[in-house]
Amino acid sequence: MNKKLIQYLKELVEIPSVIGNEKEIADYTQSFLEKYFPQDRIIRYNNSLIAYDEINLDKKTIALVGHLDTVPGENEFTGQIIDGKLYGLGASDMKAGLAVMMGLAEHFHNKDKKFNLIYVFYEKEEGPYIDNGLEPLLTEFDIIQKADLAFALEPTDNKVQVGCLGTMHASIIFEGKRAHSARPWQGENAIHKAADFLKRLADYGIHEYEFDGMKYLEVMNATMVEFSGGRNIIPDRFVINVNYRFAPGKTIEQAKEDVLKLVNGEAKVEFTDLCPSGNVCLYNPVLSEFIEKFNLPVEAKQAWTDVARLSLHGIDAVNFGPGDPAQAHQKNEYAPIDKLIENFKIFKSFIEA
Repeated sequence: MNKKLIQYLKELVEIPSVIGNEKEIADYTQSFLEKYFPQDRIIRYNNSLIAYDEINLDKKTIALVGHLDTVPGENEFTGQIIDGKLYGLGASDMKAGLAVMMGLAEHFHNKDKKFNLIYVFYEKEEGPYIDNGLEPLLTEFDIIQKADLAFALEPTDNKVQVGCLGTMHASIIFEGKRAHSARPWQGENAIHKAADFLKRLADYGIHEYEFDGMKYLEVMNATMVEFSGGRNIIPDRFVINVNYRFAPGKTIEQAKEDVLKLVNGEAKVEFTDLCPSGNVCLYNPVLSEFIEKFNLPVEAKQAWTDVARLSLHGIDAVNFGPGDPAQAHQKNEYAPIDKLIENFKIFKSFIEA
C-alpha cells in the first residue's frame, strides 16, 4: 500500500484544485470511489462527495473528512519526490490526508472493520465560512451526523489537535471630514482618529485561555486597511480590518463584545466572516481509545478548521493528518512521505476488526 499512497498523493497534487475550481479533482475522486462503493452509497453534491459503509448499529462510526481545494500558489517541483518529500500545491494542506482516505477506502472495502466508515471529500474550505462546501453536506444529508467521531485530516504532523480557535473579521470604520492636506484644519482626519484604538489594539497582546486542560492563545490584530482620498487629501474615511482569534468555550456573541469593548464607541463596527470555535472533545470514548492505543501527542489547535463546523452540528471532531502544518500555504509546499505512511498505518490498525 505504501507505493499506492505515494501514487495517490502524486496524482492528487497534479490535479489543480484552487478554491472554486474543484470539478476535475471531484470527478477524479468520484471515479475512484465508484470502484469500492455501490452507487447508492455515494453522494455527489456540486463538487463535494460522501461515500459510506452500510451502517451497522452494533458498531461505532467514524467519519474521515478532507477538503479538495487549495489556496492559490506556486510549486516548481509538482509531483517530484526529493529527500523523502513529495512536492505539490496542497501536498500537506491537505492532499496527503486525502491520499490516506483513498488508501483506507481501498484497503477496507472488502474487509471486516471495527467501525463503520464515512468518507467526506468537499469543496471550498479555503474561502469564506459562508461558502464552505461542508455546510450543505451537513444540512442536506444526515449521514455524517451518524458519526461518533470525525477526523479532519488537516496537516497536524500526526499529532491529535483538539478543539480549534474561532475566528472573525470586523471592519472598524472611522469617519472624518475631507479637506486639502495643506489646510487640515478645514477637515477631520479619519486616520488620526484611529490612533487611540490602534494603540489599544497593539497592546492587546496574547491572552492565554485554558479549556479542558488545553491552552489556547487568543489574539486580535489589524490585518488590512482602506481609506478614501489621495496623498494630498485629508481622508474622510479609514477602515481597519481586525481579525480576532478566540478560544473554545467563547461564543460568537461574546467574541463580538470583546471587539466592541476595544473599539469603545469610537468607530462604527461591521462584523464579517464569523466562524465559531470548535469543541474540545477529550471526553469522547472513541478518541480516548485512539489516543491511548498509539500513545499519540495531543495539543490545542491554534487556528480554525472545520472541526468547529462539525461541532456546531453536534459531531465530535478532531484534527489528525499526515501533512506538515508549517508547509500549509507555502511556496513549493511538500508533504513528508514517512508521515503519510505512518498516518495510514495508525488508522488502519485502529479500524481493523
